[in-house]
Amino acid sequence: MNVAIAARRAIEALRNGVPNRFAVAELGSWQYQIEERFQELCKGASSGPAGMLIKGDFGTGKSHLLLTLQERARKNNFATSLVVVSKELPLGNPNRLIPRLLAQVELPDMVERGIQGMAARLQYSSPSFQKFQLWVNQWQFGSGWWPATLALYQRLGGDDEKLDAIVRFWAGEPTLKSSEVRRSLRDHGLAGAYPIGKLPPAESLHWQRLAFCAQLCRAIGFGGLVVLVDEIELIAQYSLLQRVKSYRVLGHLFGTTTLPEEIKKAPLVFVGAVTRDFERVILQEKGDWEKAPKIALQKHMSEEVVKAGMEAISQATPLRSCLEAREAIQSMWRRVADLYQKAYPDWVRPSPPQLPELYSTTTVRSIIRRWITEWDVRRYYSPDTEIVIVEDEAIKSTPTEELPELEEDEE
Repeated sequence: MNVAIAARRAIEALRNGVPNRFAVAELGSWQYQIEERFQELCKGASSGPAGMLIKGDFGTGKSHLLLTLQERARKNNFATSLVVVSKELPLGNPNRLIPRLLAQVELPDMVERGIQGMAARLQYSSPSFQKFQLWVNQWQFGSGWWPATLALYQRLGGDDEKLDAIVRFWAGEPTLKSSEVRRSLRDHGLAGAYPIGKLPPAESLHWQRLAFCAQLCRAIGFGGLVVLVDEIELIAQYSLLQRVKSYRVLGHLFGTTTLPEEIKKAPLVFVGAVTRDFERVILQEKGDWEKAPKIALQKHMSEEVVKAGMEAISQATPLRSCLEAREAIQSMWRRVADLYQKAYPDWVRPSPPQLPELYSTTTVRSIIRRWITEWDVRRYYSPDTEIVIVEDEAIKSTPTEELPELEEDEE
């Protein structure tokens, strides 16, 4: 891609306060301690899942940091999947969350997303595939479905329709029936070697799919799978019951002793982002610390897992504020100016400015937008144009109003 076009895409994203991959690649992050911890999590992924939650105010760079960690994961030879909690993606429902995660999986060297491209890269004679096949055959979960479908995928050859059905089953779609699988096994002389039972319950099956995908990443030469979840604070707008279900999922992802059995040995790294004030506004003032465990008991959910999810939010690692990172902001100015110069080569680059007075509420987003706005004005009009900056960016907080449209059928 043309350098100027890529730079303009990055500047446009920063101008609007929404980072993209181009901006992240140019600017990086100054959250060095979090990046170092993330590196350690990736190094230990081979021994099983690990995760961390980060927290910060609106505009302090949480989404930017997640994209930075995603880029770092790619450089560390990991597949990645980044999802944003939304009305269409309820955090508390693994039956919808995990298929979306699998659909968003990206490999460092592929543009396409999803398991289909990964499965197509399996090399049956490679040592990594042999190890993967051995793991699948010995896995205690799935009632025989995983070794059976993997063996069929290896044997079916040019039958694209059946191959596609198997891959879509791995990705979370109900594309296979036991009668069809047994028939295919018989047709290929595999019935005795790969007996299958009844499919596991839906939630267990989806956790198995996540573990299978992470091991599949290793089978094709990658370190594992990094899962990134943004805007977790949106669960504040869920009903209490849906928040409890969300805490349960967070407990499964970020708890140290509450991982689902299905994923305990999978090469997975989880990273999530939430607003800094979520604990105060929702867990304390709204009373979820006390209410959620009681609801969990009433609905036959694990009280321990729900508590682990809330504790993960409480113990989330805070982002460094602008007040703590003056030198890093000065360095950021030079990087943003370099990026702006690439986007607009004829621009007359000014000398570095004095930083504006920083407050605890000053956001990275507002500082970068201030620089770009000033440069835009001088580029359009005159380098000597007098500019008056009016600070009118409202500081947002975690939304507290429960929205009926985010309610979900309990079934």
